[in-house]
Amino acid sequence: MTRSEREQKAYDEDGVYEVSNSWQRRFIHVFRSPNTLAHEAKFRERIFQAAKGKRVLDLGCGYGQLSNEMHEAGAAYVLGIDVAESFLAKANETYGKPGVVEFKVVDADQPLEGKFDLIVGASVLHHIDYRTTLRRLYDENLSSGGLLAFDEPLGGNLLIRAYTALIPRAHTPDERSFMKSDLKWLRQNFPKVTITPYNFFTLPVGIVTSKLMKSPDNMLLRAAHSCDLFVARTMRFLESHFRRCSIEIARP
Repeated sequence: MTRSEREQKAYDEDGVYEVSNSWQRRFIHVFRSPNTLAHEAKFRERIFQAAKGKRVLDLGCGYGQLSNEMHEAGAAYVLGIDVAESFLAKANETYGKPGVVEFKVVDADQPLEGKFDLIVGASVLHHIDYRTTLRRLYDENLSSGGLLAFDEPLGGNLLIRAYTALIPRAHTPDERSFMKSDLKWLRQNFPKVTITPYNFFTLPVGIVTSKLMKSPDNMLLRAAHSCDLFVARTMRFLESHFRRCSIEIARP
């Protein structure tokens, strides 16, 4: 069984998405915290601006919500690809518009046809052979002046390592969160890379307040947000120990 076949089985048959979501709901403050929401808003603003009037490839599109949002933000054409047939069936039913927003079963590890001005993905690179795939996407599929933009999990944090080890059913067999060496590789192999980590103090604080407080917009998480911004800006050596990061690779 190939890597893509294992990924497809995990999502179509083994319920990895559902198990992962159930655990996220138990600690919802991490995902609805000021730090998370601020970062997600900034990331979406960036890609929506880049999508206007452009051709967009949504890598690992899942149910197609982000593909649809980029179309609504003004993208001329959006192609969403994924290996999970169950996800794509729902995406086509909900958002599919022939010639405008399309969804196809495609293995991102294999060569793709076409040029795109913006290639995006959320939690997809760590599921694939990302070094080979990113290099190929940059060289063969990204137009001049284009942008690669991804949001990915980081693996240096001890809480993340514990979650990965103790809850295997929430993960696919081959997924690997980004480590310090991966971030170093990105900077060494592309001329213009921006990496923005988020959720350092927010992760442990959000886990605790999920059980103690009603709202994620609380004093402790607002303080964690300020601390996270400071650490992300001034202590790059800690970036792989955050929960997640956005990765932007611009092509001249």
